[in-house]
Amino acid sequence: MIPAFPRWIWLWAITLPFVAGAVNASALLALQHGGVTHLTGVSTEAALGMASADANLLGHAGLVIGLFTAGCAISAWCIRAERWRASQAAALMLLFEAALLGAAAWSIEVYPARAAWLCALAIGLQNGTTSFVTGAVLRTSHLTGMFTDLGITLGQWLRGAAPDVRRAQVSVLVITCFIAGATAGAVLHAGHPRAGLLLPAALVIVNAAMTMYWCRRSSRPYA
Repeated sequence: MIPAFPRWIWLWAITLPFVAGAVNASALLALQHGGVTHLTGVSTEAALGMASADANLLGHAGLVIGLFTAGCAISAWCIRAERWRASQAAALMLLFEAALLGAAAWSIEVYPARAAWLCALAIGLQNGTTSFVTGAVLRTSHLTGMFTDLGITLGQWLRGAAPDVRRAQVSVLVITCFIAGATAGAVLHAGHPRAGLLLPAALVIVNAAMTMYWCRRSSRPYA
């Protein structure tokens, strides 16, 4: 069972999957292949690059994997607060992510591969931050774990066991917001590619500001 957690986590659960969905859609449309928010498909691309001796594909996939992982490592090195606690370090990680997305926005039309690499580092920071702070309860960059949690909850309910309602709520929310973000990112990219990344960057700044606010009001009751 997921324990009761701070109210501000719901803001992360709504907006940050939306951000990841929009960023991934922008990267996919810019390159016409791959993605940056989850590494299963990217690892498969790396394997295809090795199998076909395609150095460009292998190099691109390797950079995406390395930068995403580096983002997670940076967040874990910087954040020292206890689980479920808003911190200045978490807010700074989100601001760093917003800066990277802003830089990617200015590169995406001319240097789409470079933009994708910046996005991979940015989303690695985001997923590392949310996973570290919540003990991996909230994963905002990919949906496999969320669909798994939702399926487990459904199975518990079908066999008459007490389902983890909060886990199901989080899963449905993350899935819905990621898909909504990907839809918005695709629509924005079609009209103006930079907008598909500037909107996520703005949302991350809002999250950073609210995280700092909750850090200063850490005595607020849990939801």
